Amino acid sequence: MTRTELFFGLSKANGGSVSSSDFQAFTDTVITKNLTEGSTIIDAKGQWLGNDGRLVSEPSKVLVLVSKMDKKQSEKIEMVREKYKKYFQQESVLRVDSKVKVGL
Repeated sequence: MTRTELFFGLSKANGGSVSSSDFQAFTDTVITKNLTEGSTIIDAKGQWLGNDGRLVSEPSKVLVLVSKMDKKQSEKIEMVREKYKKYFQQESVLRVDSKVKVGL
């Protein structure tokens, strides 16, 4: 199986932020409808180096998904990333994939 983590920053470039209700709406309409095997979303605080060379510290959400990765699944994950960047004016959504052994 593949464990995928997506890191969603909640600060917007214009100084605003993604509200809890906005993120929940995104979860309901984009994440849940496309990543149907289920996922876990964790509150986090992250920091990263922006394109302008400035260190950015912000509240964030981490989505954890365990799935059988194939081309179609990878495309769905990429679509979620791209929609989040577009909807909330984000430079990036970090994606980390790692192979895992899963016991149920």
